[in-house]
Amino acid sequence: MGLSWLLNDFICNDLYAPFVVKLDNDYYSCLMEKYNIVLNQAEKAGADDGSLAIIKKYRNKILEALRSYYKADIAKSNTIIRNLVSEVRSDPFAVAKLGESWAFPGNRSQEIQFFRSRTGSPSSAYAAKEMLHLPKSLRSKTGSYRFSIPGSPAYYLANSSYGCWIETGFPPEIDFNVSPVVLDGTQKILNLAINVRDFGGLDGFDEGRVHCWLKLFMLMIATSYRIDEADRTFKSEYIVPQAIMMACKKLGLDGVAYYSRRVEDDVFARCAVNLALFVNYDQHKDYSPLIKHMKIDDSFNYALYKQLFPSLKCRDYELRSVDHAYITNIGSYDRQHPYRETEFFEFDRYLFATWQGKTNGRGKDVLPWGVSVD
Repeated sequence: MGLSWLLNDFICNDLYAPFVVKLDNDYYSCLMEKYNIVLNQAEKAGADDGSLAIIKKYRNKILEALRSYYKADIAKSNTIIRNLVSEVRSDPFAVAKLGESWAFPGNRSQEIQFFRSRTGSPSSAYAAKEMLHLPKSLRSKTGSYRFSIPGSPAYYLANSSYGCWIETGFPPEIDFNVSPVVLDGTQKILNLAINVRDFGGLDGFDEGRVHCWLKLFMLMIATSYRIDEADRTFKSEYIVPQAIMMACKKLGLDGVAYYSRRVEDDVFARCAVNLALFVNYDQHKDYSPLIKHMKIDDSFNYALYKQLFPSLKCRDYELRSVDHAYITNIGSYDRQHPYRETEFFEFDRYLFATWQGKTNGRGKDVLPWGVSVD
């Protein structure tokens, strides 16, 4: 049975992510209000009983998980979130191998290009090894981020250099260094790249698929807050995403795909999809087994790239980030521009085309899987 009620004015501006609040203390009440908007919109749209039950359940459970965390019952909080994630892991819309994930639309036989960045002057010239995750010997330097906790870091990638740039805080061009990355596609990924205006992949509003989408949507909302309060050492908006990441690890998944929360609106995030991968340190090694399933090139500085003549910068390479039917504008409602018409897009193509063209066994397509750390 098709559940097309989502088309009956369910969408509203209040559900356009990311959501911004001023104070950490406002997160819980704002999230509860957001979930109530979802429920009210669904009721007005004529949602089926099953969909309404899912919205109420996920609202109540996620809020309970937050209350438990605030009361220092972290084990209960994590268990609640793990049970919610477990409900969707059998649906390929929610969990799939990387190349088949709905988070990355396009031809599924086509390579997905990823990018990794570091800030530093062009003199740094970071080699491929230096663009990997922190080695275990430096684990003490790991911090708390949206999908990672101190001591148990995640390896963050983006599907464009633009995504890297906004995630590193919009650094000056002279400090922006980027490496191209490919993965072997064996990674099982939870899809949280969910948008209230995107019903692609719902199989004609198949009942099971719509219910799966709703569960992911409710989880996504809790992970999609930016809080403007400065000088915080605790971040409420990280509680649920970090619990989701731990749940994924417990359930045998390899990471989470999600839209950048640094965009004005997630409609501008098709070229800012982040991938957070687990870093599982080997007991006797400095690096995670993850590096055996990837290839990465040395970084290149963005300011240096912009000094090249057009004949050197103009390279042809098919990028999956834009090779699909979705609109891939970046910016804001007042000033939005097709990603294909930006320097970031050309930089993406340059990085992969020049990597592919390297000789002496260093070209992307001839390199064996696995990054040397010797």
